Amino acid sequence: MDMTDQQLLRYSRQIMLPQFDVEGQEQLLESSALIVGVGGLGSPVSMYLAAAGVGKLVLTDPDTVDLTNLQRQIVHSTATVDVLKVESAAQRLAELNPDIEVVCIPEALGDDALLEAVKSVDLVVDCTDNLETRFAVNRACVEAVKPLVSAAAIRWEGQISVFHPGVEGSPCYQCFYGDVAGLPQTCS
Repeated sequence: MDMTDQQLLRYSRQIMLPQFDVEGQEQLLESSALIVGVGGLGSPVSMYLAAAGVGKLVLTDPDTVDLTNLQRQIVHSTATVDVLKVESAAQRLAELNPDIEVVCIPEALGDDALLEAVKSVDLVVDCTDNLETRFAVNRACVEAVKPLVSAAAIRWEGQISVFHPGVEGSPCYQCFYGDVAGLPQTCS
């Protein structure tokens, strides 16, 4: 891939890093990520990945933007209240970086559709707020052998973990958290 002068300028701060350089930026432009949930965590994640030049972002979230979301879901705006979150985010991300492709999936994915979405990307970022979805995303990542970045935040606390089923001996999300039966099924 040959980057344009405009792309070289846009990504120059990353390209200047000796561990990254032009080759690293080209790899980033050819990479893809699935972001599950475009709310409080998925908003900044999508913006940073778009700004960095991840070539294809697949966004999935069944919700619409609510006025109460706007103080923390920074990819959305007053103009996009009542719009599907994935469409609101796609509009903002296209403005932020026209080099990238954004694919919108405005629904909660069942197991088969989730597995297909996971198989179609290089990396999965789980920004959801419920355990049932987190375990489903984990199962799909394990089956597709795709790395999973799992993030959660509530009030003043947050956590982030990376799981890579392609690394021998590496635990998955389910292995790490075990049986959570009887616990509240929300992460928010």
